[in-house]
Amino acid sequence: MSLSFLSQVSCSLGLFLSPSFLSHFVPLSVFSLFSLSLFSELPTLLQSPPAIVLSQLNSTAKLHCSTTLKPSGLYLKQRYSKQRELLYLSIPDHTQTLSNGFEHRLSIEGKCCDFTLQLSQLQTEDTDGYFCEWVIIEGTNIQISYRRANETIIIVRDGDPEEECNKRRMVHHILFMISVGITVMMFLICIGLLIWRFRQSYQRYSPYKVRHSHPQPPCPHQRR
Repeated sequence: MSLSFLSQVSCSLGLFLSPSFLSHFVPLSVFSLFSLSLFSELPTLLQSPPAIVLSQLNSTAKLHCSTTLKPSGLYLKQRYSKQRELLYLSIPDHTQTLSNGFEHRLSIEGKCCDFTLQLSQLQTEDTDGYFCEWVIIEGTNIQISYRRANETIIIVRDGDPEEECNKRRMVHHILFMISVGITVMMFLICIGLLIWRFRQSYQRYSPYKVRHSHPQPPCPHQRR
C-alpha cells in the first residue's frame, strides 16, 4: 500500500470518530430507532379491496378485514344509502347477528383477527360502501371504543357496461337513419307538390287571342 492511501484511510476514520460527528450522528440514530419502535406499536386496521365492480346480477363479492388489535366484536356496515348494520360477530363466542334480508346472503370465515366476509346474490340496490368496524374494550372500567377501517365500494350493474354502450350506439345509429329517411321523404314530397302545382297552373293557363273583324262584301242582290 502506498503512503497516500493509508493517509486517506486514517483521515476518513478520524472524521467518523471525531467528537463533532458523533455528537450529531448518535442523537439521530437514537431518534430513528425510537420512531420505528413507536410506529411498530401503532394498531393497524386493514380492509381490501378498495372497490369491486360486478357486471351481473346475483354475483358474489368478498371483503377482507384484519387488525392487530384485540377486539371483542366486529360489525359490517353500509355507509351511504341505508347506513345500517348488516352483521355483528361476537369474537369470544363466535355468535353472529345478521340483518333482515342478509340471513342467507352474508357469511364470514376466519379467526381473530383476520376475517373474510362474503356477500352473495347482490342486486343493483346493493351498490354502496361497506366497511368493517371493530369493537374494542379497553381498561378495567370497560371502556368501549370503535375503530373503523377503510371502506370498500361495491358497484352492481345489470349487464356489461361495454354491451350497454354498444346497444346505445346502435339505437343512436338507428334513430339517425330514421331521421335521415324522414328528411329525404319530406324533401321528395315538397318536390312532388311543386311539380303538381306547376302542372295545374300550366293546364289552366290559356293565352288571350285577339280577334280582328274584317268587313264583309255586300251581297250581289243588294247592289244597285
